[in-house]
Amino acid sequence: MAYDEETGTIRDVFVVERPAGTSLSDSSSPGGISALLRDAANVLAGHAVLYPADAELDEIRAEAREEGRQEGVMKGVVIGVAAAGLGALAVKAAPHIKSKLNSLRTKLNRKPEDTAETGPLQAVPEPPGTQDEEPPHPGRHLHVA
Repeated sequence: MAYDEETGTIRDVFVVERPAGTSLSDSSSPGGISALLRDAANVLAGHAVLYPADAELDEIRAEAREEGRQEGVMKGVVIGVAAAGLGALAVKAAPHIKSKLNSLRTKLNRKPEDTAETGPLQAVPEPPGTQDEEPPHPGRHLHVA
């Protein structure tokens, strides 16, 4: 029950019980309906029975809470499965990632003269006799830098 101080009225919520094939009459108040029943030909057919809606509203609220809990449980299950999958993936990938990072760190920390491929840097002498040689095929010239 709600009291409107501005208009001095009380608003109640009811559940309406009426026979099939009837409808509630329009009220003289705009947007309202009355408890009078009318049939399909709009002939007065009686009064509707009004029951306080407290029990029905409590039931509706309980169902909504239960649906919310079930939805929350389902979301929790989905999040849990996703987290478990990501955890398993991280456990499997961690050794490979660690190995790659260690390899990269080792390469970045090496000095150029310490590399096994090149050894210490040295000047490469030009091979003797390459300036006076004939090109391998007539008409073709090989340029050596």
